[in-house]
Amino acid sequence: MSRRILPVRCQSVHFVATAFPQSNASIRKAYGVCVCSRLYSTEPRCKHTAIEPTGPVRVRFAPSPTGMLHLGGLRTALFNYLLARRYGGSFILRIEDTDQKRIVPGATENIVRALEWAGLSIDEGPGKNGPAGTYFQSQRGDIYRKYAHSLLERGAAYRCFCDAHRLEMLRTQANTQGKPPMYDRHCMHLSQRQIDEKLRSGEPFTIRMLAPNPADPASTDVAKFSDIVHGSMHFRGPAGFDDAVLLKSDGLPTYHLANVVDDHLMGITHVLRGEEWLMSTPKHRALFKALGWAPPQYAHLPLLMNSDGSKLSKRNHNGPLQNYIDEGYLPSALVNYTALLGWHPDVSQEVFTLKELEDVFTLGGLSRSKSFVSRERLNWLNRQHLRGEISDPSTIPRVAEQSLSILQRIPELAKVEISKRTVEQALRLCSDRLLFAGDLYNTAPFLFVDPDLSSDVGIQTLHRVPEDKRKPILNAANKAIRSKVRLRTDNSESAGSRQDDQWVGFAKEVASIAGVSAKQTMLMLRFALTGQPNGPKIPELLSFLPVEVVVRRLLRAVESLDALRNETA
Repeated sequence: MSRRILPVRCQSVHFVATAFPQSNASIRKAYGVCVCSRLYSTEPRCKHTAIEPTGPVRVRFAPSPTGMLHLGGLRTALFNYLLARRYGGSFILRIEDTDQKRIVPGATENIVRALEWAGLSIDEGPGKNGPAGTYFQSQRGDIYRKYAHSLLERGAAYRCFCDAHRLEMLRTQANTQGKPPMYDRHCMHLSQRQIDEKLRSGEPFTIRMLAPNPADPASTDVAKFSDIVHGSMHFRGPAGFDDAVLLKSDGLPTYHLANVVDDHLMGITHVLRGEEWLMSTPKHRALFKALGWAPPQYAHLPLLMNSDGSKLSKRNHNGPLQNYIDEGYLPSALVNYTALLGWHPDVSQEVFTLKELEDVFTLGGLSRSKSFVSRERLNWLNRQHLRGEISDPSTIPRVAEQSLSILQRIPELAKVEISKRTVEQALRLCSDRLLFAGDLYNTAPFLFVDPDLSSDVGIQTLHRVPEDKRKPILNAANKAIRSKVRLRTDNSESAGSRQDDQWVGFAKEVASIAGVSAKQTMLMLRFALTGQPNGPKIPELLSFLPVEVVVRRLLRAVESLDALRNETA
């Protein structure tokens, strides 16, 4: 497959400097360094390359069903999806459910539904099987065992009979010495006779990989590689090359073996995953080499952070995707927002549809910098997308349906008949003021019920008009309406059946009749019709409300003036 080479900044140094605590520089140094001459610099010191495919790619999103999908998982899925769509490839969903003890019931279904909600359609995966057969790793055990034993035969792995007590002792000892926990290869030195005796006696065992020595020149291609996001990486170990368990004593694979085997068998060309897996990359590359396979290209995405600098997790409110869905964020807005967490487009545009993202996404736009989750920015994007969907005839029915379902659950509207068409018109009236489609009643309750004219907001609005001008304005408005539109007594006139332009200039007409200013007239009409100082334009509001409702509210406003006068007398 031919590729086009694009230059990007060196980004590996920043990773090394931030991946570990500053107080433990020895561990940071043990894990890896960049080949650049200056260490721990945050400034670009050299040029690396991001490889933009010019042919089809195969990518995968491989979550573990140990919890519901979170924002970081959505971002990983989205970037893989966009890469597949940008370059005409395949987007695969693979469920990595080998850790059966940690599986959360319903998590797999939640992940599938969440991807569907976001519009990220898969090409292969659960319910859409392809050439790989099943896409649940728990159902691919025979495949993993086959390759684990192949590694044994090649001398690239060995059986480990150490029990949990001994392994815990090794971990404690390493922590005491300030070293990364690593297996000491005790079982690698067992003789064949000792191994056979243990097997005959039925001792449980795991299969460990025989990690290469990073100092060995033959391991250079494993220890040094180019990451699409972080640039040239050089792991000089030994921490990146411990003898990881590949097959557990219950016969199930660990993440490392299953990940490598499936990536090869499924033809994965690019692996886009979280930065936390960067330290596992030498292991994976070593396994690819031991099995005689070419590794895919890797891109490790930066961490997502809360605004206070803490790491985003499933346990805080900004983490779980379901929280965003329940709050009413649009799929298009959340996808747009998530795409900008760790990726920068080559255009100045900030509001994108999913299709637009598919057209402009590039690997070269991926960033190494931590991304901070900002509700303020997400809210702004949701307003833009909501406004766009309301103005689009093809999408407003769906928004109206969502809004109507919420309106029907509001106790104050239990006896109010509201049609979907009415909701569509109400959404258009308030599109500039809505954050969520479900905010319609809280934003403009006067569109559905008579306003509370005795509220503090209503009284404040009223007090902006001189007392001697209030009733003349209302009486003039009532007179103007009756002369403009003959009130139908059969209640056949529906909301929005008149045109807005019929009411253009209405306020000026009322002001002329009452002998007052247009501003005073507008305030008084808003008081009577909405009980608020701000809202939709008066012509649009008069067009939306049935004439009967307008007349009734004007009369109620006159009555409220009389009641207020009696209270203050």
